[in-house]
Amino acid sequence: MKRGLLAAALLAVCVAGVWAYRPYNRKAPPKAAWMTASAIKTGQEYYLEVAQDGQAVMREETSRSIITRRGTIKTFLVKDFYREIENSEIINSQNVKQSKMIFYRGDILKISAYISGELTRTEAPMNNFGEAFAYAFGEVKKAVAALPQEEKLKAFLRAEAVEGDELASFRSKAATDGEIKIIETVDLQKVKPLMAAIKEPYRMIPIENEAGLKELQKFVHSRQLYGLLTQFYVPSTRGTFKCTLLDAARKETPRAPVKKAPAKKPVKKS
Repeated sequence: MKRGLLAAALLAVCVAGVWAYRPYNRKAPPKAAWMTASAIKTGQEYYLEVAQDGQAVMREETSRSIITRRGTIKTFLVKDFYREIENSEIINSQNVKQSKMIFYRGDILKISAYISGELTRTEAPMNNFGEAFAYAFGEVKKAVAALPQEEKLKAFLRAEAVEGDELASFRSKAATDGEIKIIETVDLQKVKPLMAAIKEPYRMIPIENEAGLKELQKFVHSRQLYGLLTQFYVPSTRGTFKCTLLDAARKETPRAPVKKAPAKKPVKKS
């Protein structure tokens, strides 16, 4: 009897040890906010993403180059910025007054952020967000702009929900025998960057290496998704999404030297 009790006790200790080492207590990924700022005058834009743990990404694209910066910034800057996000009247109310953009010539900000657990999307002139928000945003931007350039990242994947006329157009062009094949969530989960992009629209999901890129391209081919490898449509149980592959880097194209025209020889007078 004692041997039985001892064996049972040892078994209980072993089981407890197994449960203690199972990774059930993994922390959830840190909450993040991501945004695109575009200048009306120049048409240029940049992408900025910052998580609550200080992890940050910036992607700047011009006609000549693409530069991505990635790293960690000081958490007090992030804390100040998130406080302004949560206190922003325009983000909380989702009240975008387009009429104020008629004579506006500054930056337009499109920002996705979690407010009370819900993912929101706001588009408005930068000056509509208030001075305190603009200051906190500027401090974060300066800190991220000082991070080193990312050299190894392969690409980004971004997804946008397709609705209205665009959705109707997609259905008319992509249907086979009048039907669109819907992809189940369990199949999307097999390609982690794709699932992440669909769960958080407009966020640039990093594809770290060539293997990750090939996995995504293989999925696009095997499912015969409508579009191109760089821009394709995903009809799913979560809705239909337009997915775009974006370069993480592109070196500046050197300008060709301007050749000076030979000087004209003076005409001799006879």
